[in-house]
Amino acid sequence: MYESRFGLSRRPFGETATPTAYVALPSRDAVLRRLRYGLEYAQGPVLLHGAPGVGKSLLANRLALETAAAAVHLTFPALPAGDLLAFLAGEFRGGPIEPSPALALRRLRETLGELAARGRRPLLIVDDAGAVAEPCWEALRLLLNFQVDGAPALALVIVGDDEVAWRLPEPLRERLAAVSSPPRLTRSETAAYVEGRLTAAGARAPLFDPEALAALHDATLGTPRRLNHVADLALLIAFAEESPIVDARVVALAAREFQADPLAA
Repeated sequence: MYESRFGLSRRPFGETATPTAYVALPSRDAVLRRLRYGLEYAQGPVLLHGAPGVGKSLLANRLALETAAAAVHLTFPALPAGDLLAFLAGEFRGGPIEPSPALALRRLRETLGELAARGRRPLLIVDDAGAVAEPCWEALRLLLNFQVDGAPALALVIVGDDEVAWRLPEPLRERLAAVSSPPRLTRSETAAYVEGRLTAAGARAPLFDPEALAALHDATLGTPRRLNHVADLALLIAFAEESPIVDARVVALAAREFQADPLAA
């Protein structure tokens, strides 16, 4: 709605979990470095945990992009173990789902080995990991035993809330090669994040003045999901008021509107 008014090619705070939405920030780069070390050098599963809205799914997708892996992102992990194996076999092969768990396991093992042998170590991202049942964790742990040239054939990224580490079965928890949690953004990171998203959307000049950026950080406590919602509303309000730039007053209006919407918050 407001894109053309501000010279933007798309909504800057719309799609937020795609790798291209990533803005390089010190705290986020540190998380990625730690996870990459765990996957590539320690060759074990890694855990990415944190509060809702801090950008865990985006970081996981960015990790997959940076490692150039054959990645599968499991966003609905509440499956029976047999269905999970069948789903993964189909996803990694790019073909139909196998009709039985035994056949799915055989196909999956073959596919993982073939991909790893070609230098494309498969990467499985298990999002919302708190919903995974224990039999599925056991199945995933056994998949980690598949090896090619002495290295695990599957890389595993577990993504969940701050309690997920304690809900992991102990044999899997003991194999974690890296654990990292993205903190909320600092004030300077908030400003860099907003400016980065605007630039990626085609902005050629600042659309938030310095006071607005500070107000945006204070209103959202540096949580990226809230930043996206409030910044989007602020641009919409500025558009409606025919203002050329977002100031602190507009951010305050957007923050109040966001907080009044229980679905948005």
